[in-house]
Amino acid sequence: MPQAVYDAQLNPGCMKKTRVRILSETAAWIKDPDSLKICWITGMAGTGKTSIAKTVCEQASADAEIILGGSFFCSRSTGLAAQRDIRCVVPTLAQILAINSVDFLLALAETVDDGIQYKVVAMQTEQLLRTPLSTLKDESVPILFVIDALDECGGETTDGMLDETKCHAVVTSMLEALIGLTQSNPKLPVKFLVTSRPEAQIRDTSISNDKLSQILRLHTVDTTEVNADISRYINETLKTKLAGNPKYRASITETDVEKLVQFCDGLFIVAATTIAHIFGAGADAALAKFKMLLNPSRNSLNNRATAPLDSMYEMIMNDALREDEPEASELQALQRLLASLLSARTMLSVTVLAGLLDLELYVVKASLSRLHAVVHVLKDDDIPGLRTVHASFGDYLYSRASSSIRIPQLLGHDILAHGCLDVMAKQLFFNVSQSASSYVPDSSLMYLLIIIRELVNKTT
Repeated sequence: MPQAVYDAQLNPGCMKKTRVRILSETAAWIKDPDSLKICWITGMAGTGKTSIAKTVCEQASADAEIILGGSFFCSRSTGLAAQRDIRCVVPTLAQILAINSVDFLLALAETVDDGIQYKVVAMQTEQLLRTPLSTLKDESVPILFVIDALDECGGETTDGMLDETKCHAVVTSMLEALIGLTQSNPKLPVKFLVTSRPEAQIRDTSISNDKLSQILRLHTVDTTEVNADISRYINETLKTKLAGNPKYRASITETDVEKLVQFCDGLFIVAATTIAHIFGAGADAALAKFKMLLNPSRNSLNNRATAPLDSMYEMIMNDALREDEPEASELQALQRLLASLLSARTMLSVTVLAGLLDLELYVVKASLSRLHAVVHVLKDDDIPGLRTVHASFGDYLYSRASSSIRIPQLLGHDILAHGCLDVMAKQLFFNVSQSASSYVPDSSLMYLLIIIRELVNKTT
């Protein structure tokens, strides 16, 4: 079952004494017979979803009060087609549990039909999981299934692989089938932990219904808690790797570490990438690299350190542009949207952004739905809150992205300036303040003029 193999070298899981609250709450959820049967951990790229899933698996394996039924770690980076094929998830989970549970194996042998691996995912879920699970006698110990990085299923069409559209349809079908499984029998001793980025094909299923699944959004976790974990990760890693060079470690101050923590901005992937870059040439070169890592002139990581981040951003942008083979005009529209977000001096709402770009609201929302991994979008279209998840995404688009998707830095300022002028041309009119007399000072009019002046100043 190669699709179930998880390489600890790619992600060793959470460091000890980090993510303590999240992991303890997850363990409590697994053991609580009255809790919802599905937990969805969602977060932007780099927020540590896979590390949490890996650690939950490790802890469940060592806990006599939990049965780790099976795990499936989806991945586009390993090169294994099976780890990107959504059709492998349910058969893999059933196969792993059958290997570890004789009772489940016997029940499965009685219910499974030949060729079930080729059936639709809803039928797979019924025959490979729900029916045999319902026959198990011991219902006191919960059986945990972990499905990590569900958004990474799919990809370029290769021999036997699904294209993006078909893959998304199967993802939707599988999630609805799992929800149906947990709702069909409340006493069923199973729990499903699913992690993913907040992609549309996942958000639009019943898993986003908080009455059907427990939801943990990692990008909304308290900043102080996240920064403390990142700081511990950096300090402990430096301590371990520089154990033989105490003078080197002593020369890295708390202020140095704090600067790096602030740059990470809540993203564990930035911290991990940074540490990997620092020690790439060994401990002797690590000190110099650490001191030079944050370039004061750009306040960003140098190009060699950002290579893993760039690969991730490239994948996200390619995914956003792959659907329906977008034409040049669609690429330009996406670039204009991102350029506007990167250049805005204050967070915009979806409605305001649509107005500035002179686009229909549904067009902007459709574009943003493909960028949830790198752009934070609020549910309410009228509340300001649009922002990129991390400043490194802007650096990538401005300077390191391929020429086809790179964004000129002045583009956003030009778009916003013209957008403001167009909005004023359409919405300003004589006596816009409804003043009773042109001879009497109107404070509301003066306030409006100040706002217009400030808006123009910010975008030019």
